[in-house]
Amino acid sequence: MPDSSDERKPTSWTARVLAPVLLIVVAAAIVLIVSGSLSGNDDGSSSEDHKRSSNSNCPGASEEAIKNGYYVVEEGDNFTTIAEKTCISEQRLQELNPNLDPFGLQVQNCVDLVPDGCKKLASG
Repeated sequence: MPDSSDERKPTSWTARVLAPVLLIVVAAAIVLIVSGSLSGNDDGSSSEDHKRSSNSNCPGASEEAIKNGYYVVEEGDNFTTIAEKTCISEQRLQELNPNLDPFGLQVQNCVDLVPDGCKKLASG
């Protein structure tokens, strides 16, 4: 009786070729996902906000407010008008100011444009 382990041949050559290729594709996908999640900023602000704040292509941007990191509410302001003036999205303004009513802002309220931006106003 011949030894069957010596004469054993693969039953499917495609499985032998596709398995390593699939392993490489899965490993590459994991690397991309992990590197994407690690590329965020530590202060919670997005790189998009930093681009906007340093971008002079925003018409009507209040450079002083952007530089200081806060905006002082003027008559008739809401998050929509502040977003237009500062080139920071309404969604980002709401994230930075969860305790403010976007349409019930009072004149002289402070609105954060960066995390803890109003603390600069309070300490100065």
